[in-house]
Amino acid sequence: MKTRDHCYPCLKRLIQQVVSLSAGNGTLVRRCYDSMDGLYGPEKSPPEISNRLLQYIKEQTGVTDPFAEHKLAEIRQARQAAEEFKNLFPPTLEGLLKFAALGNSLDFFADSAYDVRNFRFVGEIEAIQRRIAQSNGSVLLFADNVGEFFFDQPLIRFLEERGKRVHYAVKEGPVQNDLSMADVKLHGLHTLVGNIISTGTDEVGIRREQMQGRVKELWESDALVIAKGMGNYETISEFDEERPVLYILKAKCKTVAEALGLSVGEHTSFIGGAHGSKERVL
Repeated sequence: MKTRDHCYPCLKRLIQQVVSLSAGNGTLVRRCYDSMDGLYGPEKSPPEISNRLLQYIKEQTGVTDPFAEHKLAEIRQARQAAEEFKNLFPPTLEGLLKFAALGNSLDFFADSAYDVRNFRFVGEIEAIQRRIAQSNGSVLLFADNVGEFFFDQPLIRFLEERGKRVHYAVKEGPVQNDLSMADVKLHGLHTLVGNIISTGTDEVGIRREQMQGRVKELWESDALVIAKGMGNYETISEFDEERPVLYILKAKCKTVAEALGLSVGEHTSFIGGAHGSKERVL
C-alpha cells in the first residue's frame, strides 16, 4: 500500500513521539523531518519511510525499545479487556475473527480503545472459510501489537482444533509497540501459545526479501497466511500477488480506510493477494 497525503502529518507525529520517548531533542526532530522529506513520495509505502526514520532515531539515541513502558501498560489493559469481552463473541469463525479484529483497536498513534458498543465489522466470511479449507495443515500468523496476543488466542485454538498447526510469528527485536521475542519471554506468552516463531526482523510489517527460515517456507507453501494489523497490511500488500493472505485489522487511519473502501474505525477481515485485491471496496 502506497502513501497518500494523510500519511505526511502522521509520520511527523511518529517522529515527535519516538524522539521524545527516546530522550532526543529538537535538533534530532528537525533532522528527521529533513530525512522524511527526502524519503517521502507516492512510490513508497508508509512503513518503508517509518522504518528508515525509526532506525535513524535508534542509531542517534541508542534507545532500542522506546515503547517499553507503553507496551507494559498495553498488555495489562489488553489481558483484562480480552477476558471481559470474550463472551460477547460466539466461538464461531465469524465471532473469533471479530474478536481478533477488536484486538487491533489500540495503537500509540491513534485515540483508540476497545469499543464493543460501537463495534463495526465488514468481513468476507464465506471466502475465508473456503481459504481455510483449501490450505494445508499449517498456518503462518503474523502478529501485530503486544496486546493483540490475548485476542488472537481463541482464533489460534479454533484453527488448532481443526487440525491446523499455527506458527505465531513475532518480531525478533522491538519496534514501536509490536510484539517481540523479548516481550514473549518477559510475559511468559510461550506457555499460552506453544509455537511462537521469530520473523528475524525489527521493522514495522515485513518485506518480502526479509523472509527467512520457517517464515519463508510457510509463505512459499500452501499454508494459510494470516496478517494482523495495518503495518502488516501496508507492507505485505506490496507483494501479496504471490499468494492469498487473510488480513484482520481495524482501519485506524484515513489512508488505510480509503485503500480498503472502509470508514475510519471499521474492523475488517478479508482475503487479499492472489485471490483478492489490494485496493478493494468490501
